[in-house]
Amino acid sequence: MKRNITLQSGAVRRIFICAAFVLLGAACQKQQVTEVSKLTISKDATWSGIVLVAGDVYVEPGVTLTIAPGTIVKFKRIDESSDQNLFDIDSPYYPQAELIIRGRLVAKGTDKDKITFTSAEIDARPADWGAVNFLGSKDNVIEFCKFMFAYNGVHAHGSAVQISNSEFVKNGVGISFKSEEETPGVEWFGKRSNVQVSNNVISHNKGGIGFRNSDAFIMHNEISDNKFFGIFPKEDVRADISENDISGNKKGIYLYQARGVLLSNNNIHDNTDYNISVAEAQDYDIDASNNWFGTINREKIEAMIFDKNDDPDLGRVEFEPFLDRQADWKQKR
Repeated sequence: MKRNITLQSGAVRRIFICAAFVLLGAACQKQQVTEVSKLTISKDATWSGIVLVAGDVYVEPGVTLTIAPGTIVKFKRIDESSDQNLFDIDSPYYPQAELIIRGRLVAKGTDKDKITFTSAEIDARPADWGAVNFLGSKDNVIEFCKFMFAYNGVHAHGSAVQISNSEFVKNGVGISFKSEEETPGVEWFGKRSNVQVSNNVISHNKGGIGFRNSDAFIMHNEISDNKFFGIFPKEDVRADISENDISGNKKGIYLYQARGVLLSNNNIHDNTDYNISVAEAQDYDIDASNNWFGTINREKIEAMIFDKNDDPDLGRVEFEPFLDRQADWKQKR
């Protein structure tokens, strides 16, 4: 293998890799690798090929970063003491390398050419990199992408994001979003996030989808085998959660002081601790009627729900009437 390396000034380095497959008689192929570190993007840009992220990347307000189909974005592992962070690592920033979007991100892959966000490490593990982190931004699109080995695959404060036809695997939390209390000088604090999550596979993370004080539309997703929870709504939410398959998680749906949750026509079954569980502070009742719980045996359904029947200080999960068969829907690709 022959490597031709070209260095450019600033925080961007481009490497061209030429692989000659002699035994196959194939022509020499070139693939561009762009390395970025502590980079501020101040005008519209497009990423393609392989992008190696060695430190924070910041997309300024009013600027659009477009990522082309088939692009692979790899994040190097850095720690809190690294000099590759653009900002202090207190919330809402991560100590790991992250992609910080104050402008707009358009990451639209295709079914055949997905965009991948992952670790650059050989011994890859969850939290190798921070997140694709949206801060007070809107009109963001993530479609046909794959997120692996992040602390949070997608994270949003006071932002609007559409996420569809994508995969979230082996992250800390697949998708998280919230609204913070209003803070002088921080314009996205005090604004609700609005995140639409449809037709995704969210599996084998520590947590699936977690959100607080935000608006959520969660439909047609497979949310399975996450270590702690499938969906975790907190506090004042407006959440339409419908036609999802939620199974194999420790807790299928876990609720913390949650109000404004609409649950309908989901298949919520075979989670290991509970299909639905309320936290100690949850004193609001939850309407969970018209869902399929894997059985028509009322006692078995109730045994897999932790609520007022288990602790009189908690809210009640109203699960009747329940569906008598699996909800008949399929992911729309």
